[in-house]
Amino acid sequence: MHNQLRSLAAAVLAALFLFSCAMALPVRADDKKQALTQQQNQAQQEYESAQNELEQIQDQQQETESQINQLQGQAAEIATQLQSVYNALQEAERQMLEYQAQADAAAHALAQKQEEYDASLTRSKEQLRAMQMLDGGGAIGLLAQAQSLYQLLTFSEVLQQISSKNNEILTNLRAEADALEQARQQAEAAEQQAEQAKAALASQQTALNQTQDELEGALQQANETLSEQEAAEQAQAVVTEAAKKAFEEATAALDAYVRAQSDHYSTEDLVLTSLDFRCPLDSYSSITTQFGEPDPWGIPHRGTDFAAANGTPIHAITAGVISAAGPVTSYGNCVQVSHGTASDGNRYDSLYAHMSSIAVSQGQSVQKGDVIGYVGNTGNVYGANGGYHLHLELRVNGSRVNPLSYVPR
Repeated sequence: MHNQLRSLAAAVLAALFLFSCAMALPVRADDKKQALTQQQNQAQQEYESAQNELEQIQDQQQETESQINQLQGQAAEIATQLQSVYNALQEAERQMLEYQAQADAAAHALAQKQEEYDASLTRSKEQLRAMQMLDGGGAIGLLAQAQSLYQLLTFSEVLQQISSKNNEILTNLRAEADALEQARQQAEAAEQQAEQAKAALASQQTALNQTQDELEGALQQANETLSEQEAAEQAQAVVTEAAKKAFEEATAALDAYVRAQSDHYSTEDLVLTSLDFRCPLDSYSSITTQFGEPDPWGIPHRGTDFAAANGTPIHAITAGVISAAGPVTSYGNCVQVSHGTASDGNRYDSLYAHMSSIAVSQGQSVQKGDVIGYVGNTGNVYGANGGYHLHLELRVNGSRVNPLSYVPR
């Protein structure tokens, strides 16, 4: 009797042990999934942080390059202005010298005309003095020397002609001298204006030279800043690449877990009878991201995104078993359906991510068209209207393929 009780107790303990082991398997699996999810989430956060810092450095670099281009444009404009001022200075110098030469020539001609006028005036005065002497009695002697009646009759007329001619010569000389004086004054005024223009241009040239020096200093500083930013960008690119690699490795580890879940549920009894898949949504507004398109960090998109209203029912594209269901890091609430092996010898799995809520549980069998969840924006989503969409992935033999190659739009 005691032996039977001992045997029964041993059997019960053995059964309890097996039951506890069986219950512990999913717990350990869930622990592994949670650890991998946390690892991927941390790697993604570090990658995003490094990428954002790199983008900030690149934005600063673009601003500096824009500043350099602007400074170079201003420097080129100042150089053009300086060349224009220099040409104007040369022209002002030429005009000043020309007007100075004209003033000198007018002054020289005026001096010569003054000498000619003074000589004519002296000669006229001598003639007047001679005529005055004739009035004192000398005229009778001069008349006595007349050799013909014509000379005698025209003597007075000749004297008047001499006096008139002298007056005419003096008047003409004075008019010419006045004209020369006016020309001299005009030339001196033009020379003074040219000197003032030259002084103004010289002042403008000095100011432009100062501005040019300031621009060259700013340009040198901007180039030094750009060099520092380029060095920082290169260093940050190394950090970002390392973070990206860590994120990809964490994602690969999580993918390996998902594939392992598929292996666990894709038994020989799980057979895909038809590749006649259906669209996972009865209606959607658009396909926002195609399979393989780069995401904001340059990583090819792993599925196809269907934009739809929040809460839109999501249907299984064909029959299968729920091999994973729950929150998974960047995927948010997601469901994986393992469809089994088809007649073509390939194994198929579909994954639906960013659900607002999940309508199935792991290990549950579903038929084509069954509701497995609802459209949401959990996990990492981007875009307008809260980013509500369905992220659909399709794996063939564990490798992602373009869902639209199998699933109708």
